[in-house]
Amino acid sequence: MKKLEKILYNYLPEEDVKQILKSKRQFISLDLVDEPTNLYSSKIGGYGYLPKSIPYPTNEDNQPLSLLAQLNFEELPTLESFPQKGILAFYIDYFDDLAGMDFYNPTNQVGFRIIYMEDLTEEYHSISEQQSLFEPYSEEELLNIISEETKLNGHLSETIAILDTEEFTQYMGESYYDFIEDRFTDEDKQDEFEELIFENNIENTCIGGYPFFTQSDPRGYDTKLSEEYNTLLFQLNSDDDIVMWGDTGVGNFFINDEKLKNKDFSDVLYNWDCY
Repeated sequence: MKKLEKILYNYLPEEDVKQILKSKRQFISLDLVDEPTNLYSSKIGGYGYLPKSIPYPTNEDNQPLSLLAQLNFEELPTLESFPQKGILAFYIDYFDDLAGMDFYNPTNQVGFRIIYMEDLTEEYHSISEQQSLFEPYSEEELLNIISEETKLNGHLSETIAILDTEEFTQYMGESYYDFIEDRFTDEDKQDEFEELIFENNIENTCIGGYPFFTQSDPRGYDTKLSEEYNTLLFQLNSDDDIVMWGDTGVGNFFINDEKLKNKDFSDVLYNWDCY
């Protein structure tokens, strides 16, 4: 974080830097690690914990959704507003070319599902039971964002709003591109600054913090979206070897901060984009 602050002071007026630093917040940075996993692990891919009291999630054609990721909060650092126990699971539709994302209604949990399970003592769907749901589709070519089940380890870190997001606009009173255009007259200097910022401020895979996009913030097209879905719930970035959203893209899930505090995950905005 100190390196990033130094970059800001080297390129921007002091008053701008002070305003940007007001956006500083904690988040959980997630690392993909080569460690054993089980049904309860924080991980991407594979099969997750799902009590039998909850039907296995399916799409509108009754085809099974696939586990994108699950977060076991007892394994992770404590982050304000987020649960301190239980598992939060993210399921998406690998039968769909858009992986269950609905461009026109990004909160429509038909092609994706967010499931929070606080009690982890219930009888659960076994791995073999979950696998059997996919057997009728063994000849179909699925999208497969995740190439192999991989453990997630988390650590607390800090970040600021310094990329093209709705949060940057809210803190600075103008869009990222207007801000950059106003502050830089030398195109080479601008490119140099943006390259350094990008290298030093990408959260990659994380819980909380600020998002990044390969295209643009989907909340920027509708004021209601930016106001309602004001918290980054989870972000999963491509990493070449294990995760690939289209052409090296990124997936994001957003929620309202009050609903997050109340552990209400029925209303989540799902987006992914790529280069």
